[in-house]
Amino acid sequence: MKRRILWCILCVCLASTSLFAQEPALLSRVHDTEACRKWVDGQMEKMTLKQKVGQLFIYTLQPVTNQYSKNVLRKMVDDYGVGGLLFTGGELRKQVQMTNYAQAHASVPLMVTFDGEWGLGMRLKDTPSFPYNRVLGCIQNDSLLYEYGKEVAPRQCRLIGVQINFAPVADVDNNPNNPVINFRSFGSDPKRVAEKVAAYVKGLEDNGVMAVCKHFPGHGDTEIDSHNALPELNFDRARLDSIELYPFKKAVEAGIGGVMVGHLHAPSLGDGPASISQEVIMHTLIDELRFHGLVVTDALEMKGIAGHDDVCARALIAGNDVVLSPRNLKKEIDGVMSALKKVVCRKLILTGNAGKYCHLNMRWDFLPGKKWKKKDLQKNW
Repeated sequence: MKRRILWCILCVCLASTSLFAQEPALLSRVHDTEACRKWVDGQMEKMTLKQKVGQLFIYTLQPVTNQYSKNVLRKMVDDYGVGGLLFTGGELRKQVQMTNYAQAHASVPLMVTFDGEWGLGMRLKDTPSFPYNRVLGCIQNDSLLYEYGKEVAPRQCRLIGVQINFAPVADVDNNPNNPVINFRSFGSDPKRVAEKVAAYVKGLEDNGVMAVCKHFPGHGDTEIDSHNALPELNFDRARLDSIELYPFKKAVEAGIGGVMVGHLHAPSLGDGPASISQEVIMHTLIDELRFHGLVVTDALEMKGIAGHDDVCARALIAGNDVVLSPRNLKKEIDGVMSALKKVVCRKLILTGNAGKYCHLNMRWDFLPGKKWKKKDLQKNW
């Protein structure tokens, strides 16, 4: 009974946060038309409970165009109704072909994401790469960081059908023994990191691609890679506020659209991994930093989090809007479905998550100047 009451309280909290949140700068530029609202309402009404849950998942796959890969993609789209895709490394032409294939078969437009910290070249062969953030952090003129984002958005991401870029890294590189962040960070000075993050974010989002800064609450001063185990941030709150959290706070103030929560344990913020902690997400990120955009988990296949049971259900209850790359999609969707049966307010959690995500999907088609069409991609690539 105690557990059931807790679940219900958390669901209500999730729903109420979405209802009263202020939108990030990217979405505030969108004309919320009657046609848009009608389409979203219609989609939500048509969806089964399982389809609404599926919208909260981003599925990761290789951009391979053989029939087996196409069959797997159709299953993810048709049977599980995933809301988004993240392609891993491969060839640009094949990613575009698989993007076209997926969008052609999806009843609800898919959100195509990309992990491009230094442009498409981070993941796709034969595409341009920009310098690592460590190099860009030395630039004195932040307007060049804006131009960098402006280049990546329309001439890289949008050209291949990508709407969200999981960048920039907002971690502060202040530990020389860090095995995973180092050159991915803009530097060791929180203020300079924050300035670079804000400039790049604005360049991306002014040109129609959502930026997602990472890895909240900060992966810089760790000596463990969260791909392999759970890092600890054993610092008091004053220290976190002045260093780790500072670039994220400034990114939120700059109007960033998305934040990725890392698999990190910060005892002064909350118990357990941040990516499944209500204290970290709901209290710190949403209530204190006043972030009301899209909250995304880091990949849930990573060893820093993968050992937890019902990880996707716990992540959604904690305040994430979207869960990224679980190890076993069917098992995790079933886990969320099972969790929803335990509470009387299951519609509230879906309004707080699926409604927001579905609305985001549709709104991209209303962004000024967004004219992406599948035939354009096929012609260009």
